[in-house]
Amino acid sequence: MKVLVTGAGGFLGRHLTTALQELKEITLLKCYHDTAEALLYSYLSECDFIFHLAGVNRPLKEEEFMEGNTEFTGKITDYLKLCKKNCPVLYASSIHAEGNTPYGISKRKAENILFDYQNITGGQVYIYRLPNIFGAGARPNYNSVVATFCYNITHGLPITIHNSSTKLTLCYIEDVIEEFLQVLQEKEYQVVKFYSIKNEYVTNLSVLADTLYSFAKNTKPEECLSEFDRKLYNTYRSYYQ
Repeated sequence: MKVLVTGAGGFLGRHLTTALQELKEITLLKCYHDTAEALLYSYLSECDFIFHLAGVNRPLKEEEFMEGNTEFTGKITDYLKLCKKNCPVLYASSIHAEGNTPYGISKRKAENILFDYQNITGGQVYIYRLPNIFGAGARPNYNSVVATFCYNITHGLPITIHNSSTKLTLCYIEDVIEEFLQVLQEKEYQVVKFYSIKNEYVTNLSVLADTLYSFAKNTKPEECLSEFDRKLYNTYRSYYQ
């Protein structure tokens, strides 16, 4: 099976491609932000499954949201239809698609493009509206508060909290990868409009900061940690490397 991953150089893409490389039955095709269009079309013409992870969430100009999220998704589905292909597509959307920010609108329009592709070709789409993802390798001071807090605390830097009660919905990168691989490997997967990762955790900035500082002070024995705290601890430790 030939599997294409767009956005292969991103945080989610790096973890997914590493996992896919361990599967002997998979031929991995990787698309990066600078992959030539002709090579992308070549990959689309031969792939059997697409993990569409590419997207823009911190652009220099607002119009880049539409270019990187909506228009690029349209380019992929247009070419698949041209080739008369109906291969499955798993799309990494965002919970922000429920809102009306420029980012959220661009992701929601991309979702609708994929639904149109599904209706026209019969190719199954799996749209995951993902919350904030945390884990080893996430870039600090970018779009992950967990990564920023972990980096700052492990490097003796202060952290900034504007509203300690701000709620966060988080999921762990390894849980995301596990579920994505399950979709790939199961021939019959429950069909719903939008998918979410089974293991999601809700916390707030104050609790998150207190938990991470407890790791720095060694006030919580590892054997006493909850499942969520163990995942935070593994993430926290990775920033010492």
